[in-house]
Formats: sequence, structure tokens, C-alpha cells
Amino acid sequence: MDTNERKPNPADERAARALRQGIPESLRMVRRPPPPPSAFVSQPPASGNAPAPKQLLHPRRVRGGLKLAGGSVEGPTLWAAQRWLRLAEQAAIGARLAEGLEYAKLGQTKRLANTPGKIEASVQGRADRPYTVSITLSVIPEPGWEPVVESMAAGAIYAAKLLSGELPTNIEDVFAPRGLKLFPTEPAELTVSCTCAEHTQGAQAPAAADSTAEPRPEGPAPDPKWCKHLCCVAYLVAQRLATEPFLMFSLRGLDGRELLERLRDRRAAAGAPPGDRQPVYVQHISGVTDNPGQPLEEVIARFWEPGPELAEVDLPLSPPPVSHPLLRRLGQSPFQAQFPLVGLLASCYETISHAAREDAPAADPLPESADEQHSDGERHEPSDSDEA
Repeated sequence: MDTNERKPNPADERAARALRQGIPESLRMVRRPPPPPSAFVSQPPASGNAPAPKQLLHPRRVRGGLKLAGGSVEGPTLWAAQRWLRLAEQAAIGARLAEGLEYAKLGQTKRLANTPGKIEASVQGRADRPYTVSITLSVIPEPGWEPVVESMAAGAIYAAKLLSGELPTNIEDVFAPRGLKLFPTEPAELTVSCTCAEHTQGAQAPAAADSTAEPRPEGPAPDPKWCKHLCCVAYLVAQRLATEPFLMFSLRGLDGRELLERLRDRRAAAGAPPGDRQPVYVQHISGVTDNPGQPLEEVIARFWEPGPELAEVDLPLSPPPVSHPLLRRLGQSPFQAQFPLVGLLASCYETISHAAREDAPAADPLPESADEQHSDGERHEPSDSDEA
């Protein structure tokens, strides 16, 4: 048998059979050869040896999500935001950091909340359900806050800036002598969590996933657990730090309003110590300033009981010479609506004043004067028209 003999092609046999049966050529089934394997392989870029950048798939759109204002982090305390972002830049892979910034610009975060020691967020990705993200940091215990607040109250620059709503750039100088920190300085001080696969699986090796990024400065290796959703939350927290100077105090366990209250109390106590200074002028009121009074412990049982002197207090209730003096001083309402606010308040004042005068005991009659006498001999009470 000749091995070089050409074997019949099944496609040729089917074409010959169709020709004998009179089937038109346009209706014949002709098997085309498969495309070459190179058609499924991505072609390298036309110029350069670097691989083409990976095209990102768009996440699911979120309505009313939290967006990065202006596309970048801005605010009066920008240095605080930069200090926070430095942690994400050290921990995250460059590609994921860029994706996280894009997520923050698109508004993929549905919820962002913070409690002492924890930041929680809900970030919508490409999956049907949003991912739950959390960033945890240590809380300064209450005994640690006492000396810190004392130092801030004693330092004029710290107290002045904090009481005016600013965060001093050298605020760490108050925490450092006590072995404390207001801002974390290393990514290891943060415990991060996300429900996405990138975080749970640790993703790929940092070098392979970030081969196209710029060389990183010397420092700790990237943490593969920092996914794009964590980076997105880091950018939004940085935006809040740039506009809310007391946010980091709240994250460390001391609410900003409580901090200001403590500062005011300590400044007031330090500014006027008892018995340290004598006032230039002491007002003298007979029966008040010359009465030494009794210790509170001796009168605590009858603290809310009025003394017999209350009956001697003379407070006659009489209409003012000018109607509604306070409303006249305030002027027209600043609201643009057509609601008659001033007129309604005037009616309320008149009703309340009339009821108070009706319930008040009758005042002793005033002595008559020549100006108050009329020709008929009757007393004439002064009226609003007379005063006018």
C-alpha cells in the first residue's frame, strides 16, 4: 500500500454530494479552518517593551454615595490628611491604591462611620452586594488623657489653636513624652479587614502585582491585605481629617467636644486660683456683700426653701413704656419666607405678659403727684400714649 496516497477529505466528499444533489453553493455547509492560536493571545503594544496597562472593570454604580470632594483631598488641616494617607501609601500596592482613589472619586462608598478605635464602611464593588470594610486602631485609656489635656491647657499655643478649632502641627509633642501617639506612624498599628476576595486570599505577590508601578522608597513591604476598598475608605477618612480637626481625637477615644470642655475648665481654673489675686474694685451691696453667709453643709436641707426676706422683695409688674422693646431692637426677621414671625412673637408676648399681670398680687398705690392730678380730682394712670 502506498503511504503517500492522499486520503479523501470529508469536506470534499460533502461538497461533491451536494453538487450531485443540486444544492446551491450559498446553502452548502462548509467547515472553515479554526483561527490560529495567535488570535487569542494579546498583542504587545506598538512601542516600548512595557506591558499594556490592565483595563479596570467599572464597579456597580451607587446613588448618593460618599465622594471625594473635588477629586482630591483638600481642607484647612491638610497635613493631618497627608499623615494618614502616608499609611495607605506604605501598606497598599500601587495599582490598588490607584483603584481605591478611583472608587473614592466615583462615590462607591455607601456608608462611613467611626467610633472610638474603629472606622467602618460599606463599599460597593463589582459584586452584587457591597463589601464591609473596617480599620481598627488602639484607643488611649482615660488615665493617659489626663496628663495630655493638662499639658495642652498649660501651653498657650495648644489651647489657643484647639479652642479656635485648629489642630496644631506640633500636637505630637504633647503625646510623645508620655509614650503615646495621636496619629499612627506605621501600617502595622492598624488592623484592617474587608470581605472581598483580595483581602481574604491575600491576593498575589506584591512584586508581581505591582510590576508596572514606580519604584517604592525603602521601607516595609506592601501588605497584600490592603485591597482597593480599604484604599477607598482611607482616602475618604483623609478627606474628613482635612476638614474635621478633632476626628483623630475621637478615634483615639476622646470626643472633640469633651476635649474643648476640659481645656476651658482647666484654663479657667489656672487663670483664677482662689486667694491668689485681689480684685481692684469690690462692689458693696448692703445686706449681701456684708453678710458672710452660712456653709452649704448647714443649709443643705432647706436649700430650696425661700427665706422670710422674700416677702420684702418688691417687683411690681407694669407694662413697659414702649411696647415690645426687644422685638423692636431685633428688627425684621432674617428669613425670606412670608411667615409673619415678628407679629406672631409680639402676640405671644402680649398674651403671656397679660396673664402674668393678672396672676400677680396687686401693687401698693403710688403716691400722687401734681403732674398726675386732673381737674376732676381723679388719679390718671400713665398710658402708652402719654409715654410716647
